[in-house]
Amino acid sequence: MNGVGIRVGRAATALLAANWREGIGRNGESFAYTSPDGEKYPYQWFWDSLMHALAWSEVDPARAAGELTSLAAVQQADGLIGHTIFWEAPVRLARLPFYDVRQRDDIMTSTIQPPFLGWAWAEVAERLGDTAFRSMGLQVVRDFHGWIDRERVDATGLAWVILPDETGCDASPVFDTALGWRRHGTPGFAALVAAARHDDYSFARIRAHGGFTAACPLVNSALALGHLGLAALGEPEARERARQVTDAIVAHLWDSEAGIFRVVGPDGLQVPVSAWQGLAPAALPDLPSEIRDRVVDDWIMRTDRFWPPDPVPSVSLDDPTFTRGDGRLIPQYWRGPSWPFTPPFVVPALMLAGRLDEAELLVSRIEARLDAHGFREYNDPLDGTGMGARAFTCQAVVLALRAWLDRPPLPVRMARED
Repeated sequence: MNGVGIRVGRAATALLAANWREGIGRNGESFAYTSPDGEKYPYQWFWDSLMHALAWSEVDPARAAGELTSLAAVQQADGLIGHTIFWEAPVRLARLPFYDVRQRDDIMTSTIQPPFLGWAWAEVAERLGDTAFRSMGLQVVRDFHGWIDRERVDATGLAWVILPDETGCDASPVFDTALGWRRHGTPGFAALVAAARHDDYSFARIRAHGGFTAACPLVNSALALGHLGLAALGEPEARERARQVTDAIVAHLWDSEAGIFRVVGPDGLQVPVSAWQGLAPAALPDLPSEIRDRVVDDWIMRTDRFWPPDPVPSVSLDDPTFTRGDGRLIPQYWRGPSWPFTPPFVVPALMLAGRLDEAELLVSRIEARLDAHGFREYNDPLDGTGMGARAFTCQAVVLALRAWLDRPPLPVRMARED
């Protein structure tokens, strides 16, 4: 590792420690998690915590386990773990219309985020070497997947979302046509949340009413990776379930003409926007190699698409919806800038495709960007300019990305074992 990598590794570890939170929650349960940003994002977010856990696993596996057991501490009897947890205080009143709670004092939201809990838990369990933690994860993830299968998976075999923030990519242009005046960042978004609340956040009710639903390649890839993790934790049947989800992604979300995966909207049609969500399935070991190679060669590695100087942008540079900047009045931050959530899917994809030099190059570019611009929430993909939060802890996932180059992550290891 060069001097830049060493400096960034030390800064990432320090940021994790600075944003660490511990205490007793309003529900009487102990919590220990990393705040994404002490001022802007005080709560515990589901996929942020998974990113933090992957990062912590490289420097302090016990804290990585704390991130995940804190998520488990709010798991409902039916298996649901919400995407935002309000440990110390209810959601701020000004934000209430935009958060997916039934009532203000709920301990967590009633909606999900990309569900790769099993993958993160398995990675941490391997580093921690704690049998009790592994056994706990087996039950927690099994119950969580049970909720998804019952509440969100339909005859296609895909898991569906009922609000754009369930994909983690709230303001992505893939939702513009379906949502119109109700899309994220507009006053109408509160009406979308209110409608989902009225239907008790039920996918079945919302679909029956003709409301917003979508099948996202990122969410379903995360689910397949969660099943891989569940298999690694000790449930053999989960390995086949990962294959089934992968097959469903290919059957319904693969755009064979364009060579990228697409979001499917409430009308059942693929949305012709080339967003980074369409790259995520390339991280799945069961994806046919010819499809992965096409995604890597035609999209990830194209300098006019997802390989600008500061990759990986949230929308392909050649897509009409691509936008630089972050739009303060109407948020544009999932419409172009590069985020830390993308590389944990892209690095395994490159490794599975045998593009090890490119995986190394991507990690090095991320380290150089962090060294030059700090741990910002997201960055301009063309010049690296930082935007959003100024001490965004999810950027510390670079610790895991660097480690994976020497010790491959679970999806790569499983492909080799198969």
